[in-house]
Order: sequence, then C-alpha cells, then structure tokens
Amino acid sequence: MKKSVFALLSVVSLFVFAACSHTPIPVAGAYIVAEVNGVEVETEQPIKVTYTGESLVGKGPINNWNCPVDPQTGDIGMGISTRMAGPPELMQLEDQLLKALDGAKLTSRSDDVLVVVKDGKDVIVMTPVDPTMTYGKPSPTAIPSNEM
Repeated sequence: MKKSVFALLSVVSLFVFAACSHTPIPVAGAYIVAEVNGVEVETEQPIKVTYTGESLVGKGPINNWNCPVDPQTGDIGMGISTRMAGPPELMQLEDQLLKALDGAKLTSRSDDVLVVVKDGKDVIVMTPVDPTMTYGKPSPTAIPSNEM
C-alpha cells in the first residue's frame, strides 16, 4: 500500500512540475508587450510596461494604465486607466490587453520574459527593453542635440 501511494504521489508531482513552465518571481524592469492572446503586437509605437515589483505600469497603445501585482503570488488586481479615444484597431488591442490582465497571474520565464497567465494560458508576453534600441519614430518637436 505504501509503495502505491508513493508511486501515485511521484506521478502527480511529475505532472505538477511539468506543467510549470514559468518561474514564480518576475524580474522588475522595463518591458515591451510582444504578444496579446497569442497574436504578435505590431504598433507604430511599442506598448511599454514597467514592472515595479508591486505593479504593472503601462503606456499604450492609447492610454496609461496601472495594475497592482501581489509580489508573493503574482496575482494581478483590478487596474485603472485613462480613457482617451483613438483609432478603432488600437482601442480593440488595448481592450484585449486590459481584459487579459484582469484576474490573471504574472510569471516569468528563465529568459527574463514576463508572461501573464489566465485560465492556464499565456495571454500576454512581454520582452525586456533593449537599451540599445530606439523605439518608435522621433518626435517632430524634439530638440536636436549638438554633440561634437
């Protein structure tokens, strides 16, 4: 009897560990939203997200938004956002993004990619910001530098 209970527990443990493809502790920092609901995000300006260790603070595609994150569990709480209007396709993307965050869990992969998981599925994938890259188009009102 003891051997069968041990064998059963071993099999259950194997399935639990195999199902966990993400590490529980995300790394705080700056990220870009790469995917929402399995679809690659392609916008003129990237959707930037900062994970502070206690919240996800995002900008884009239209509005600014903020969601609390429980640092122990990764549970994402109810977020807030500004409510500006924009092009319909960006409004739809932002709606999908905010709905995906609601009631989800923040995890990370070993390659420092943040992943939002909801109902057992990866719904948002965020990649670390590359500090050597310039994102988006330069501002037409930017003041040129006089580097010598």
